[in-house]
Amino acid sequence: YDKTDLNFLYMNGVIDIEQTEDKKFYVKFPCSFIQKRLFNYFTDDIFDLLDNLYDPFEDIDNAVNKEWLNIRNIMKLYRKYLLKNSGWILERAPRRSDMRIYEAVFHFNLYMYLSRFIRRFKGDIYPEFPTGNGKIDLIIKYAGKMYGIELKSYTDRHGYNEALKQAAKYGDQLKLKEISLIFFVENINDENRNKLEVDYHDPQTDVKVMPVFVETRN
Repeated sequence: YDKTDLNFLYMNGVIDIEQTEDKKFYVKFPCSFIQKRLFNYFTDDIFDLLDNLYDPFEDIDNAVNKEWLNIRNIMKLYRKYLLKNSGWILERAPRRSDMRIYEAVFHFNLYMYLSRFIRRFKGDIYPEFPTGNGKIDLIIKYAGKMYGIELKSYTDRHGYNEALKQAAKYGDQLKLKEISLIFFVENINDENRNKLEVDYHDPQTDVKVMPVFVETRN
């Protein structure tokens, strides 16, 4: 109530208040329609063009067919796309005072990529992103199935382990048996990728979490 900009948005129904398990309060968007409109606006504002999503001659049957999606293999296509197009993607990207690109830039870019990829095959994607706790969640609906994706920025092994548990809990809330967890990290070598990109079965929820790392190299 004491912050003029937040007060205006709250009184006009654009934002609401969210209290998390750690008893902290955050700003959130209460309406999925508002979430998607804002997400699309910022995505289009940052990325005004998009190169080929993948090599048109590449066989992508292991990523999508008429009945299912393989999120991990789609992310492999995205990694190739990001590496190939990082020049223009990062050229106009907003940067922090230390000239590092804001992590949210990569989140918006992935949303744009997945959105255009999924819609090409007549699926749909919905963003859900509380502004305070640093996570962005995506829900994909395709061929009568629902897929959950949680996006995180990798910090350390402790944060990695906590993220696995949080993703499992989120998957359980969505009544899913598995959920994808995408970590953005500046660099990762093959040894750590092989060690950390291992499916995690949560003993409390029985949800399978499938972690995938995406290098930003910014």
